[in-house]
Amino acid sequence: MKRKLTIVLIVLFILILLVGALLLAGADGLRPAEEAPEPTPELVIISAPEPTPEPTPVPTPVPEYPARQLELTLDYDDWRAANHLFDDDYGSDYTFDAGEKLTLTADGEIRALYIIFGSYPDDWTLRVGEREIPCGRDGFLHEYIPLDEGADSVVIELPEDRDVLIRDVYAFSEGYPPPFVQTWKNLDEPADVLIFSTHYDDELLFMGGIIPYYAGVRGLKVQVVYMTSNYLTNFSNYRFRPHEALNGLWTCYLHYYPLTHEVPDYECDGYWAAVSTYGQDEFAAFQTEMIRRFKPLVVVTQAEDGEYGHGAHILTALSVERAVEAAADPDEFPESAARWGTWDTPKTYLHKYGDPNEITILNYERRAPELGGRTPFEVAQEAYRQHLTQQKWVGFYVYNFGHPQDSHRYGLYRSLVGPDEDKNDLMEHVTREMFPAG
Repeated sequence: MKRKLTIVLIVLFILILLVGALLLAGADGLRPAEEAPEPTPELVIISAPEPTPEPTPVPTPVPEYPARQLELTLDYDDWRAANHLFDDDYGSDYTFDAGEKLTLTADGEIRALYIIFGSYPDDWTLRVGEREIPCGRDGFLHEYIPLDEGADSVVIELPEDRDVLIRDVYAFSEGYPPPFVQTWKNLDEPADVLIFSTHYDDELLFMGGIIPYYAGVRGLKVQVVYMTSNYLTNFSNYRFRPHEALNGLWTCYLHYYPLTHEVPDYECDGYWAAVSTYGQDEFAAFQTEMIRRFKPLVVVTQAEDGEYGHGAHILTALSVERAVEAAADPDEFPESAARWGTWDTPKTYLHKYGDPNEITILNYERRAPELGGRTPFEVAQEAYRQHLTQQKWVGFYVYNFGHPQDSHRYGLYRSLVGPDEDKNDLMEHVTREMFPAG
């Protein structure tokens, strides 16, 4: 037994010696296998970074806040003048002598004036410090004058050759004006739609939503022309009708100042009474000039029957029929042809004209975001309510479907582009590209 144990110990000892020898040999002579070299990375060319662009400057926005109406005082001998000018009532007025200088002082910096004249002042001057601003050249009864630089006091210098009637004066701080302020401009380019209306309000009674739809919703250039002037008439309401007309058109989203034929408004019992009053050429000559001046794509006017037989209405309609032909002929009314050139109107419509089966019916009943969610017909109704002196006539309002004077219906009297097909749009088949003006 001892002998076996001795042999086992000897074998173990020998094995230990062999292992130790092998470890020593590895430390001296044996080398581990060389590690595989790392793969060479692919050559990637990295371009120099683009320089960071300078930030685009953001322009200072136009003030988006409403202007404040300023309190005004007037340096003038007669205390009644200030009472009329600052009472916010165009039914009251004050007449200033020619050449008067009116000093207005405000409780803040004046950045805009709004003046409602009761008579046409023609040229007048606004003095702001050492600066002189020419005004009145456009002939607006309601004139808005923005100032590049403000001042707490301004001077209105009236013309030397005439007395001037003023109804109201307003002053505003910096910011956009309130909605009642009318910032009119003249249409100095061709019109899309030219409307001939005999009187202040006929464009609403008989032609309804044309203005709020085409001007307000579609943003087209609409020009209104009145054939008679109440300022030249001795009616009791003559002093107010032009202001009512401006208020009505502004309510219709029209910003192009209307034009008025400077002849008085007379009662005319039938067509021949109108001809004996105005003559056969007076209306046609003026309408021809307006067509040549504005070169419209579409002309619209009243009915041949005068709507309810009014002679001046009939004369307006029949004169338009003559004028659209004459405007294209340089030998007709040559004075306006020499000034404005000629124009052949592509389309002419009359209220209720022609075959009822071929009538064009305009849809004024769709609510439009451009009109504050209202319909063009509703806007026309609101516009007619601006004619305060006319509200006593119970038979007059913006005429709707089913009425004999329905303001939705028009007949194509004359066309260079053939008949309407859809019969729901005055602008069907016509664009300015098709009929360029000069």
